[in-house]
Amino acid sequence: MEELAKKMGVPEKKYQKMMKKGMDSYMSLAFPADELRPLTCDGRTQRERGDLDAMLGNYSMTLIDALDSLIIFKRKAIFKVAVSHIQDSVHFNKDLEVSTFEVNIRILGGLLSGHQHAVKLLPKYKGGLLTKALDLGERLLRAFDTPTGMPRSRVNLHSGIPKGSGATVTIAEAGSFILEFGMLSVLSGDGKFYQTAKRSLRAFWSRRNALDLVGTTIDVNTGNFVDQQSTTGPGQDSFFEYLLKGYILFKDLELLDIFLSAYAAVEQHHSFEGFTYTVDMNKGLMMNTHLSPLACVWASLQVLIGDVSSGLRSVLYWYSLWKKHDALPEVYDTRSQSPTQARDSPLRPELIEAIFYLSLALPGDAAVFEMARSMADAIDEQSRVSCGFAAVADVTTKRLDNRMDSFFLSETLVYLYLAMAPSDELASALPWPLGSSVFTTEGHIFPLHGPGHEGNTGLEASLAAWDRTLPLLGAEAPIATCEALSPFERVAVQQRCRTKYLLTPSYQLQMVAETTRRCRPQEVSLLVWTEGLPPLRLHALASSLGRAVAALPLLHHRLLEEGKAAPRPDLGAGEETEQNSSCGVDSLAGLDSPERKKTPPSAWPQSLSLLRLDLEQSPGRMPSFSSALRLEPLRRLFATRFLQAADPLSACNDLLPEPGRTLQETYGGRLVIISRGGCLFVQKLLRAQQAGAAGIIMMNSETYDQRLQVMTCPNQERGGGAEVRVPAAMISWSDGQLLLQRLRQGPLAGTLFTQH
Repeated sequence: MEELAKKMGVPEKKYQKMMKKGMDSYMSLAFPADELRPLTCDGRTQRERGDLDAMLGNYSMTLIDALDSLIIFKRKAIFKVAVSHIQDSVHFNKDLEVSTFEVNIRILGGLLSGHQHAVKLLPKYKGGLLTKALDLGERLLRAFDTPTGMPRSRVNLHSGIPKGSGATVTIAEAGSFILEFGMLSVLSGDGKFYQTAKRSLRAFWSRRNALDLVGTTIDVNTGNFVDQQSTTGPGQDSFFEYLLKGYILFKDLELLDIFLSAYAAVEQHHSFEGFTYTVDMNKGLMMNTHLSPLACVWASLQVLIGDVSSGLRSVLYWYSLWKKHDALPEVYDTRSQSPTQARDSPLRPELIEAIFYLSLALPGDAAVFEMARSMADAIDEQSRVSCGFAAVADVTTKRLDNRMDSFFLSETLVYLYLAMAPSDELASALPWPLGSSVFTTEGHIFPLHGPGHEGNTGLEASLAAWDRTLPLLGAEAPIATCEALSPFERVAVQQRCRTKYLLTPSYQLQMVAETTRRCRPQEVSLLVWTEGLPPLRLHALASSLGRAVAALPLLHHRLLEEGKAAPRPDLGAGEETEQNSSCGVDSLAGLDSPERKKTPPSAWPQSLSLLRLDLEQSPGRMPSFSSALRLEPLRRLFATRFLQAADPLSACNDLLPEPGRTLQETYGGRLVIISRGGCLFVQKLLRAQQAGAAGIIMMNSETYDQRLQVMTCPNQERGGGAEVRVPAAMISWSDGQLLLQRLRQGPLAGTLFTQH
């Protein structure tokens, strides 16, 4: 990287000089105010910009927000002074109404990250930042005192929910507490913070529609969506981010399960070329052609989940927009190919963050380095002023704004540095490995805790204990309904849209209409086992259900903790080729291992739904999840479920729970065995799905026995089975009898997998 920096003509310490300029300007001209005003060379001490100032409270916000940045840029002396000032002079018992979300990500997150750095670096540190974080966390908790458990967007730090405050909150505001609140629970041992954040997230996700989409705003009193827009930009961006990062940080499988559903829905309904557009949540159709730089977070998630090629494509699309003005306006219209009236650019970090993740996935790549270099140059040239760095008020005229947001120091400059710094600098940038850290949506660095990492080794058990106090998510799972299309939109399917750069509803519908109408069967295997008996491997035929999910190279870190996988040099090494992603029968040997047989069924993971089988691809194309099945721990992580026989077995009437148990407790998260005959396949599958089944095993009739068939054809005329969202597979009558016999002998677990 050092040689590349010299070759590209980049002064090696440029990013450090920018950080010094920004931080020194704040400390000398604005401190202890919350933010620097770089054009007037003073601090922002009063609220004068409406919602933009909703997080201000005269508690040195920029300093708290940038605590870990000081460590990364080796400003330990200022860090030590900052910790002392915050412990002695910052207080939150203020009669002040603030943004619950912004104070959480900027201040609470900064305190928690700063505390963990101080523990490692300051020998005389006594935990004062954690004390402040606990005090602030308690004050923020009051915002969640609502009928649904979702927070109010505003909270008074002294008295709680303000009188007459609005009940509408964005999904990002309701779903972006799990990292900070979860870490506060880990460090304090008090699970109520984690529980509160998880309950809020579950509250709105349980109200998603059949497309796995949610609206942007929701009423915290009624639980009704206020608008019908679904987006990856403002109002929802950090919700997606916190699902995946929450799983990585806390090993919470439910967060990964929700993320995979949400990820698949975005890829299907929002994505077009390299962008993700706002769509109608009920129809999955584009509502406008506006883009916000906050939506760049999707590129980061694509890289983190292992789809590096898609992440690179998204970054290149966004970078092409950035090159138009050497900045990204707050709203850009791809139809007019120009900014809207929102032409300002507050120097946001989202695109730079995605470039940073690409630099990890593609180490030494000159194109990735050049993007980071050119962005650093542009920011330095157009935003540097005598008193710091000023945001751009109008990207078309380069007029500057009298603001330097705290995230410029906590995120923007940090990601620029991490994307361009030499490898030896990165190795010493933090007191723990960069690869064992998670960045919050505000750029705060949390080290991984739990087995195999420094910190609380009882984290997983604690999270499980806290989680048990929460209601099961499946209890509020939405009942799927048919896609809502107007008569006009149905007619539009027949129209030919030739627009090159614009994805219109008619073009989307045409794409759906032209997908293959073949009801292609999918050969799968069902592996079942119980303690004390050899496993059974049964042949099955899966129906055309569900959406594809990507393989997850990031999971190999979890496997390393169990000693199950060889280490990989970097994220990019997790990319599987078509040749080595095939999963033959030989790769299943790990399921029969003595170590596996020692593990009681009660210890197997029960949190994730089955792989969503993508069966509407072109013939001969490898399902995109198949590479995730190569390693036994991955296969177990995704697909292991207990089996449960339906009552009645035909499922032609409403399913009945076991005595003393609820319907959800009986069938929730299980593979439900159903017999063929008596009513339509779709009716059987929907009854099991609405009871919370993770998947369905259909036992053929004795008459047909080995003659298996596909049960649903969602792309056929009338879309039979389009409402079914869980995997289903048919087995022979004789195999079904064997399963029922085994089930009567004790608990039975099963895994569905493809035979590729």
